Amino acid sequence: MPFLKSNKKHKKTPAITARAHRAFLGATLIWAAAGPVIKLTLTHIPPTSFLFYRFLIVCIVVLPYAIIELSKTKIHKKDLFNLFILGIFSQTAIWIAFWALKYTSALDYTIISLSGVILSIYGGHYFFKDKLNNKVVTGLILATLGTLLVVVEPILNPHGESLPITYRLFGNVIAVVFNLTWVAYILISKLAMGEESRILKKYLQNINWKPMRREYSPTLIVTLSFYVGLITLIPLFLLEQCGLFGNVSFDIFAIDTVSLFGLLYMALLSSIVAYMLYQWGLDNAHVSESAIYGYLSPVFTLPFAYILLGEVPNLYMIAGTILIATGVVIAEKESA
Repeated sequence: MPFLKSNKKHKKTPAITARAHRAFLGATLIWAAAGPVIKLTLTHIPPTSFLFYRFLIVCIVVLPYAIIELSKTKIHKKDLFNLFILGIFSQTAIWIAFWALKYTSALDYTIISLSGVILSIYGGHYFFKDKLNNKVVTGLILATLGTLLVVVEPILNPHGESLPITYRLFGNVIAVVFNLTWVAYILISKLAMGEESRILKKYLQNINWKPMRREYSPTLIVTLSFYVGLITLIPLFLLEQCGLFGNVSFDIFAIDTVSLFGLLYMALLSSIVAYMLYQWGLDNAHVSESAIYGYLSPVFTLPFAYILLGEVPNLYMIAGTILIATGVVIAEKESA
């Protein structure tokens, strides 16, 4: 989910708050189906091609908005590097997530993604000296144990799934790596928006990193990040077309129904509609009010994973989910 949020202040009436919760719910449902949709579509489109065409569609659709906003908001030339780095970690890095979903199950991926909250809390403590008391530590431990349980679940339950053990184990590890890139995006975002971190500054001093010189709307930053994702994926897309990542049989001019559905779902619903809903919710409610929907994401994913892929959670998945969700609730509540 998007990290950046607007600084605008609204009078939050009960009616507006209710609509904000409906917006959060709508975005969560769209994103809950994203994993199974990606997993299904990857059986027809190679990962890099899928992501490249997704960004291409998104960039075409949002181009009028980008032109209008850029005509009203002048980007400081020294902020271009910041925007590029944010785009790398928020959009280009999704390439890692697509490869994770190619090898593991949609349910494993969704459950592991919950650990991103815990990693963010720990990253905030380490880099920004955020509070980390005993209850937060307990939450971190529980969530970490739950994540490890889900990651190694293919070994503990070798006959429970049709996917090879090594494939799912590899995919689960890659899913954890993607979570780390998302945490990096969150931390760099905080630094770009002006929060102080001596440790991060020390790591980034070699590239002369500086906070944003001007303030930009969260929607504009995310829109520009789509173009960064598209541009940076072009080399990987060309390498895939040359067969570097295996044989490629997908032809965009002979696209089948499943591929078209997956592309349009991820480009129009997951990338644009869901973000707009979530951003509107953040602008009209408290960030903490959106948290519960993140915890419920695996529950919402269950019916989509079963209908589209026939995936059913086993006891290890359920136990891991309970541990992670419990740890996240404890840690986030106490660190707020």
